[in-house]
Amino acid sequence: MHLPLPAEELSEGLSKGAPSFKEFITHVIPKSVIEAMANNEILPIVVFSIFFGIGTAAMGDKAKSIVNAMDALGHVMFKVTNYVMMFAPFGVFGAIAAVVAKQGLGIIGGYIYLIACFYFGLIFFAFVILGSICFFLKIPFIKLLKEIREPILLAFSTASSESAFPKTVEALRNMDVAPE
Repeated sequence: MHLPLPAEELSEGLSKGAPSFKEFITHVIPKSVIEAMANNEILPIVVFSIFFGIGTAAMGDKAKSIVNAMDALGHVMFKVTNYVMMFAPFGVFGAIAAVVAKQGLGIIGGYIYLIACFYFGLIFFAFVILGSICFFLKIPFIKLLKEIREPILLAFSTASSESAFPKTVEALRNMDVAPE
């Protein structure tokens, strides 16, 4: 796309060396899960989630209200994600309009090439990789595609699998190929 590169002396904010074992362990176990979420530190959040899930499962029926609350929170988050996805095209249009205003109309060619490569990769995965997996696991590929047609269209049109995930799981359960 022939955009100017930043100067070499600018720092990218990344540490150059690998952390020691002690630093890794102290990073993985968060001081505060809220702080880890605020700083978008995925590994401490996952570790906390695993311990929280094990603790919740160990409590049995006493934790039923927490499980129900988390289930409801998950549904709310998927609904919010769907709302965001409905407004995403306006944001994309605004971002492209800003870039075209700054770089000129010629920049669209680079975007078209990027989008074509992206969709080619998705189609290659869907038919070659997924088709091979279905063949070896003896899953009817055409029936699978018919069952997940709506989530696939949603994922392709939004470039996000998050909004399509619940419908995909439901479709796979209808085929009796999804885990419970």
